[in-house]
Amino acid sequence: MAIGKITKRAVDAVAIPPAGKRHHLWDDSVKGFGLMVTDRGARSYILQYRIGGRGNPTRRVTIGKHGSPWTPDTARNRASELLEQVRRKVDPYDASRAVAEAAKAEKESRAALAVVLSRLAFDTVADNFIAGYAKKSIKRWKEYEGVILRDLKPAFGSTPLPTLTAADISDLLDRIGERGSSTALRAYNVLRAIDAYALEKEKRHYKAAQSPLSDVQRPGTVAKRERHLTDDELLAVWHAAGGMGWPFLPIVRLLILTGQRLREVAHMQWRELDLKAATWLIPGERTKNGQSTLVPLSPEALAILADLPNIKNDRDLVFPSSSGTALSAFSKPKAKLDATIMAGMRERAIEAGNDPDTLELVDWRFHDLRRTLAVGCQRMGVPVEVTEEILNHRSGTRDGIVGVYQVYRFQDEKAEALKKWATRVASLSSRKTASVINLEERRA
Repeated sequence: MAIGKITKRAVDAVAIPPAGKRHHLWDDSVKGFGLMVTDRGARSYILQYRIGGRGNPTRRVTIGKHGSPWTPDTARNRASELLEQVRRKVDPYDASRAVAEAAKAEKESRAALAVVLSRLAFDTVADNFIAGYAKKSIKRWKEYEGVILRDLKPAFGSTPLPTLTAADISDLLDRIGERGSSTALRAYNVLRAIDAYALEKEKRHYKAAQSPLSDVQRPGTVAKRERHLTDDELLAVWHAAGGMGWPFLPIVRLLILTGQRLREVAHMQWRELDLKAATWLIPGERTKNGQSTLVPLSPEALAILADLPNIKNDRDLVFPSSSGTALSAFSKPKAKLDATIMAGMRERAIEAGNDPDTLELVDWRFHDLRRTLAVGCQRMGVPVEVTEEILNHRSGTRDGIVGVYQVYRFQDEKAEALKKWATRVASLSSRKTASVINLEERRA
């Protein structure tokens, strides 16, 4: 066994062994640090060690191949660092293997994601839609193909559907609309058809929550984007939710308090909640933009969650359906909520001596509750960037440490803003509903 000072000259001097053999040179100053030369001439720095004293097996880790960045001095320093780990009973072999396995898993994950995104490339999905569906089921499929070739493919190319944003689509529809409102509407309808096709055919990889079209207004109804509830309307919704029972009472009130999307709340999982830390981590696969978001929970939101029953189901859902699956039908609960609101309005109109038959509830949607929170934050002086973080209005790649930073970005400010908002909602809910809430008269 050759022992000596491992230097550049000594490394170069070690002869290449016969086929199937290896030569070693062990350093005379750092115990276990050595050089290994293979029969192909590869020269690598290694460390041999034993954890737990005699009687325990020796293990060996490779520090790296000779050459940049590994020189005798840098490799010797690394060996000393690893020996310190050994002294603290930390096995460098296990740590090295864990790092290698994590790197392999990350590489495989990226490769799998690349495959998924290539399948969801807009031009690929559009071509499949025409060939696999439109030609067979739509008589005027040539018109669809014309819209795709003229307007949609040049704009979106191979951009994956989940990475398109509502702003991208709205800007394109605005440009198309300059040629005529019917042209923009036709493009919108074709996009809807393509999106529905992708949601059906690629349901394993493309979820409704990722669809960029959920926040895109149909051309001709752009004004509805600004719809938010007045204080009296919000108060009416809050009180009406109280008569809904489980699960829509807590769902509607959590929508109001957190500002998150309907399916993000309705499909909440217990594993996402940390009630002790007062946080709710929504994973990227459940958000519209594919980006994880950490939602601070106000005391009012925590009180709602703490009072919920934990109903066992395979998906760990906070609000499972009667069959244990995720809730999917929201039109009937919304209609019931509206009916409750309307009943309250009629009752108060009668008390005030007004004709209840002249009342009509102005149309609103669950998504309007997000805008209501945003407007409320604006009124309370919350910076726009904090409100955007609350609503998870972010884009771009957020891998590694950048992703971790982004998840926790403005966390204290978000918590303070949501606490103020919850306090404002609580103050509203403690007062009596107004006798008139943004009503419209029916005209003959």
